[in-house]
Amino acid sequence: MFLNTANAAELVVVQVAPQTGELAHYTRELRTGMQVHLDHVNANGGIRGDTVRLVSLDDQAKPEEALQQIRQAASSLNPVAFMYLIGPETIATTFEANIFDQLGIPLIGTSPAAVQLRSPTRPHVFHLTRGEDSEYEKLAQQLRTIRLRRVSLIHWDDPATMGEVSFFEQSAAKDQPIEVVARAAVPASSGQLDKAFKQIAQTRADAIISMLPVEETAKLLKHLRSEGVFTPVYGASYNESRRLFEYAGEKASRGMTVTQVVPNPFGGSLSLVRDYHAQMKKHGPKDAQHGTLSMEGFLAARLLVEALRQTPRPVSAGSLRDTLEQRGPFDLGGLRATFSDTDHVGLDFLDIGVVTFGGRLRY
Repeated sequence: MFLNTANAAELVVVQVAPQTGELAHYTRELRTGMQVHLDHVNANGGIRGDTVRLVSLDDQAKPEEALQQIRQAASSLNPVAFMYLIGPETIATTFEANIFDQLGIPLIGTSPAAVQLRSPTRPHVFHLTRGEDSEYEKLAQQLRTIRLRRVSLIHWDDPATMGEVSFFEQSAAKDQPIEVVARAAVPASSGQLDKAFKQIAQTRADAIISMLPVEETAKLLKHLRSEGVFTPVYGASYNESRRLFEYAGEKASRGMTVTQVVPNPFGGSLSLVRDYHAQMKKHGPKDAQHGTLSMEGFLAARLLVEALRQTPRPVSAGSLRDTLEQRGPFDLGGLRATFSDTDHVGLDFLDIGVVTFGGRLRY
């Protein structure tokens, strides 16, 4: 098919996110998934001849730095969209500042997907995946299905994680209630894990729910297994399976159950998974490995591209925003993302994954 490239443009999208530190792996994996799909699209003629360039800027996990980088990028790069803010404090700060509405530029994607930051619906913020309230509802349903009715919670003692505790306890209290027999709170980022680990290991629960960051969940798994405690451990999707494997090892990580907000990146029948594998192989870094975060980035890029295809040229940030809200559903290859003026969460996908050999997942 002939493409008129005489008026072809370079469309810029920007990710402002930590490049170093404990959140950097989210940035790296999400960016890898986004970049491989954009490289694929650009290599195959772009979008009606237009190419898409992803620019990555480092906010150093500092909310005020993120605000400054977003403003500078909006002024100097004229982006049609921002992609994936990372970290609840940064997301909360940018939302409180109402920065994306002020700039008139849409944001696609936030990670972690804290539900407190999704209400009310913000005109220029579009979430790809479900929030943690839905994940903990799914987890509670799973526990009921397999008749595990007594659980212990271990969690960071900070406002964001206490929201997770509340989500789970509300879900647990519904029909066929699940009893929370113990809570072990850990001062956030304190490194003071031993007391909480000992408390959790001694509880007589059918299951343990970890609401710790993935590295600390891995330490919990290693501690429990070394103590001969084989109580099943559950967690939300930020406990990425490959990182659990890297930090805890095969023996400790295998068998953990994690809610999932994207399809299995290691296999499956959906065409989007086959495309993900092929494009990761062709365009990904040589050391790239499959994982749920890069899959999420890949899906975000597909959403962006499908919306750009339906946006009249010349594309602007405002016209892309209107397309996202008004022209769905957007076919991502077996999943459809749909937004409306009252709902800016695109995907309904939720599943349960079990960590298997080598950090792979079984859904």
